[in-house]
Amino acid sequence: MDDLEFRRRAYADPNDKSPDFISASTNNAGNRQFMGEIKDFNHKLTRALHEPVPNTLPGKLMLSPLLRQADKPEGFGWRHLAVAASVTFVLGFSTRFLPLSAESLPPAVGQVAIEHVRLEMPFTQNVDEEVSLTTINAKLAPYGARIQDMADVGKVYFANHCMFAGGPAAHLVIQGEHDRVHVFIVPADRALQLVNSFSDSHYHGEVIPMALNRLVVVSELEEDVGKMAGKLKASLERAI
Repeated sequence: MDDLEFRRRAYADPNDKSPDFISASTNNAGNRQFMGEIKDFNHKLTRALHEPVPNTLPGKLMLSPLLRQADKPEGFGWRHLAVAASVTFVLGFSTRFLPLSAESLPPAVGQVAIEHVRLEMPFTQNVDEEVSLTTINAKLAPYGARIQDMADVGKVYFANHCMFAGGPAAHLVIQGEHDRVHVFIVPADRALQLVNSFSDSHYHGEVIPMALNRLVVVSELEEDVGKMAGKLKASLERAI
């Protein structure tokens, strides 16, 4: 497991019990230190969020308006600003590290895919694991899919699992007509903002619904991602 994948999984779930994650977190001194820092911070944050309220505070809050009634009303002075600033800081700091509520919008599929490709490009643009059909189908098996024939898709440089919007997905890197094409097999129940196509200044992609998954195909602008998506969809759907 490379450093990028380890850190991404550590941020998502520092208590991950999968064998490969545990091995990476114990066999590397830098990873051990990183995990220690994350767990120490989470412990401090949890302790701060569960700090008990003083027993006298409710009484003081209820009594203070009565005590001020006989006095001249105060303006919105520096004490009020200090309290407001403290509350704003605590809320902003805590929500930076706590999961979003169920009412929050899920991530956009295109943004997740492009960022994933961009972050891993230094590795995936040169890797060639000489992947066999057996290896590809072993990676696709948890998603209820398989490829019938390597000739259906062409040269496959890389086949593995990855984290995609908070959960596992299959990740293939395949040779297209001009550039390498990144293919993600994402379970259909994954919470995502969906579109048919997406792009930025360097990459573009398409999202194809399937029986059990969503096929997300991404490459550089010169590549015909629709053509690759069509070939993959035809091959994968025959196995479902």
